[in-house]
Amino acid sequence: MVCEAVSGDYKQALPAAAALQLLRTAAEVFDDIEDEDSSESLSVRHGFPIAVNIATTLIIVAERAIVRLETKGVEPRVIVRVMDVINSFHITACAGQHLDISLPEETINSEDTYLKVIGMKSAYATECACHVGALLANANQKLIDTFSSFGLNLGMASQIANDIQGITMGTDIIKRKITLPVIFALGQADGEARSQLEGIFIERPAAIYDPAPIRDLLFRAGGVHYATVKMEFYKRLASDALSEAAKAGANTERLKLFLE
Repeated sequence: MVCEAVSGDYKQALPAAAALQLLRTAAEVFDDIEDEDSSESLSVRHGFPIAVNIATTLIIVAERAIVRLETKGVEPRVIVRVMDVINSFHITACAGQHLDISLPEETINSEDTYLKVIGMKSAYATECACHVGALLANANQKLIDTFSSFGLNLGMASQIANDIQGITMGTDIIKRKITLPVIFALGQADGEARSQLEGIFIERPAAIYDPAPIRDLLFRAGGVHYATVKMEFYKRLASDALSEAAKAGANTERLKLFLE
């Protein structure tokens, strides 16, 4: 969609889009292996060796998809640049994953650290897609950077939206995931409310059968409201980037749908 917004055509970006989806899927398989937090994951259902082999194959197929940009008339020098950009973004994602799995629990309770981690390991995917789309449309560097900014901020807003949904649906409470609403609530609550939150998210009991009381507590502590405000902040930054792209001549109407 970014490629089409700049050049009026999307076809030259299709192999790259396929590559990014394949790499994203591989990353999700590896993430399941590392986190071991899903009973439905490939690694649980078929074992670690098969999961690792499939993820590795997905990476190889993704690289072949990038090479096929040549069939869409993309020059070899641009293909090399695309490959380098994609690799750079995924190195950042790996670094973000390393932070996520290596930092102690008390460190990840910092909002700044949490936002840094999700920017590196979650928002990178959207930022990378937007950057590559503009690159394949032969946009100038300023416009590529503008679309990268749009992708980063859209990715941040999307991840925080997932955080909010995880609380309202109760799934993240059951998994005892420390996300932005939880971090804010832990910093604001006191007395019995703080003790309850720490009992769930820090001491991590064996099982949670009813997430409703904890969800209500997170709402009362302002965690969900704060996360909503933060989400809207990133959406505004993404909207501002789209406005800049439109001033540069890009047709951003379809991309605005992501901000609704």
